[in-house]
Amino acid sequence: MAGRRKPPRLRTKDGCYIADFYRLDGGRSTISFGAPGVRTVGDIHIAFGKWLDLFDQHPHKVLDYKDPYEAIDKMVNPATIVTVGELYDKYVAWAKGYLPPLRDKRKNPDLIKIERLERFLKHYWQWPVASFGPDELLATQRAMVEYRYYKTKHPETSIPLTRTGINQLVNQFHKMWQWGVGQEAITQAQAQRLRQVRSLRIGRTEAKDKLKRLAVTEVEFNQVVANVNTVVADMLRLIWMTAMRPSEVCRMRPIDIQRPEPECWLYIPGSDVSPVGDHKTAHYQRVRAIPLTASAQEIIKRRIKDPKGTEPFFRPVDALEELRQKRFALRQTPIYQGNRPGTNCKVNPMIKPSDHYDSDSLAQAVKRACDRAGVARFSPYDLRRSVATRTRAILGKDAAKFLLGHVSSDTTEIYLLDEVREAMKVSLILEKQKTSCEPS
Repeated sequence: MAGRRKPPRLRTKDGCYIADFYRLDGGRSTISFGAPGVRTVGDIHIAFGKWLDLFDQHPHKVLDYKDPYEAIDKMVNPATIVTVGELYDKYVAWAKGYLPPLRDKRKNPDLIKIERLERFLKHYWQWPVASFGPDELLATQRAMVEYRYYKTKHPETSIPLTRTGINQLVNQFHKMWQWGVGQEAITQAQAQRLRQVRSLRIGRTEAKDKLKRLAVTEVEFNQVVANVNTVVADMLRLIWMTAMRPSEVCRMRPIDIQRPEPECWLYIPGSDVSPVGDHKTAHYQRVRAIPLTASAQEIIKRRIKDPKGTEPFFRPVDALEELRQKRFALRQTPIYQGNRPGTNCKVNPMIKPSDHYDSDSLAQAVKRACDRAGVARFSPYDLRRSVATRTRAILGKDAAKFLLGHVSSDTTEIYLLDEVREAMKVSLILEKQKTSCEPS
């Protein structure tokens, strides 16, 4: 009769710490924890203890990793998650590897929401996970409603979180708890109890709602375009003509322009990344092709230097150069007096213009132009929604869906919620019929 197998033990060999263990098929194997250097002897012993706990509970998962430290970092030991803070730390570590950054290298929005949760969970950091129930989540939701933050440029004005933003944070909390269920750190019953806390509803909470701006009119659009530089103006005109996303116009490059017909070119964002390009719905294996008619082509032709170039068409560097030339044209000091062009430029300035615009910088430029023009503020995405509304009125909902590049018509409906205008149209029609039916 075979004797009982001894548990793995840490030993040294040639200066390295190793451990012998039995695989699932009965064979023996050895795993190395490295030599003291970057890690101290104490760190190696602590890592061995964590690895041994994981090996006892999930040997098949642990052995999928060649490096024991990789297994310790990526696997979760349910026995070590006993507090809310420990669950949060493990969830954030997992989310950073799972949620990729955006195409413009910015942090994933869902990861930003997860990191915001830390502020509201600090009060319960040392609480046992099993003790956190609906009452505690409801108190956390109230804290979100009462929370105020301040902008650096306007420290005297406090800004509350919107109702939608609070609901998104609570939803991320539920996702974290459900992740804990998958890691066997929380039971399904515990996660289900927290679902009793409902989302904040309109008119039943003190949290404010961010009202959607009405569609941008052509007059407002022209006023804003007149108050920006030609680089930003061309970007806004392209959005107004094609309803492309702001991120798509920011990343527009010569290499992405296809010319199947002279009358209509095609812009495929990220055409060199994959066969379907690089865009928001690329995971559906759908090509995002944006038609460019003659008016849009005229804007692009002015900026094409190399037909196969990979530099964006629209760059803040060009906008800055345009500003300098404009100032030089208005210069009243003779050229032989004062500073000559280029002589007073710093070699290494603190703030350097970027080589490309992103969605945030474009939105900031539009916001400032709205203030200068005396127009209610709107974002570049509002232009996309306005084009969608105009397209639907002329060609129908399906045409708007194709123009926007949406997979589902339900997504298009988000852009076309204009019930007030539709109600006004119906009322005007009824009023005209009523007037025509009255006796003379």
